[in-house]
Amino acid sequence: MRHLPRIVVIASLLAGLPVQAAEWPPGVRDTFHKSCVESAGQPLGQERAQRYCQCTVARIDRDFSASEVAALEQAELPEPLIKRLQQVSQQCLEALGGQG
Repeated sequence: MRHLPRIVVIASLLAGLPVQAAEWPPGVRDTFHKSCVESAGQPLGQERAQRYCQCTVARIDRDFSASEVAALEQAELPEPLIKRLQQVSQQCLEALGGQG
């Protein structure tokens, strides 16, 4: 029982993490999502593309820093960011059961 307060404090800190997720610059989330659906619509179909892109945006919300989210506005993305986006893409495709 002596550790209970420490556990409560840790749980409270972890519960606050989603609140600290990176903020998208105005309009960037919508533009990113729309572009995602347009490019994924052909290979996945519209319904699966919507689900895939929602997954992608949710994972970016959860896992990317504010500076990484801000970098999504750049014309040329840094290589480390491209690799992270590819990982997110693969995870979301797997969640949908692959491309086919």
